[in-house]
Amino acid sequence: MKLSGNTVLVTGGGSGIGLALAKAFAMRGNVVVVCGRNSKKLEAVHKENPAIATFPCDIASDQHQQRLVEHIAQKYPNLNILINNAGIQRNYDFSDAKNHIDLIEEEVNINFLAHLKLTDRFLPILMRRPSAAIVNMTSALALVPKQSAPIYCAMKAAMHNFTKVLRYQLEDTPVKVFEIIPALVDTEMTKDRGKGKITPEALATEALQGIESNKYEIRIEKTKMLFVLNRFLPSVAEKIIRNG
Repeated sequence: MKLSGNTVLVTGGGSGIGLALAKAFAMRGNVVVVCGRNSKKLEAVHKENPAIATFPCDIASDQHQQRLVEHIAQKYPNLNILINNAGIQRNYDFSDAKNHIDLIEEEVNINFLAHLKLTDRFLPILMRRPSAAIVNMTSALALVPKQSAPIYCAMKAAMHNFTKVLRYQLEDTPVKVFEIIPALVDTEMTKDRGKGKITPEALATEALQGIESNKYEIRIEKTKMLFVLNRFLPSVAEKIIRNG
């Protein structure tokens, strides 16, 4: 897929992976819009990167989503790449006898339902373009889960399968469907967690290379080895990831 001259929307683009992807697309001559919940972060993004437009939006809210869609349709009608990147991770244990209902709903809404709804809302716009793409951010934890993040792992696994099915359904349309599958990335969410992290910039570089070469399932760095290990030695893969 050609990676210049596009109009790109990145959710969760105020920092971390989303911001790195936004910068990488902007450097290639694309019109880039990022959205996120933190207005101060978005202001800083635009100040440091005037070429990147911003729009405050909590994608877990249907009203916010509708305003985002209306804004994009009016100001950026040539949108042809949607990057579903926004996400959160909450670590807790169901055996601790506490009430986790609010945490469960928050993660399910942000990590899964919001992306499905946003995809559904933007598809009519994307389908009108001669070349378009949906890029979903999942995780190596979709393949091998870790013990401390039950809902996060479950939702990433759900997104992995949704992405495959969406690709099947859209294979005869102009809309290509990509999945980025990173291992541990050095972001605010992974602060004080794990070792051997890659930078968001390294992920963005590899992700764009994959999209450009029409590699629909883009396994980033250590994720490549994890897929192999899980296929032939799943107990070893589980041992490595479970308490990560």
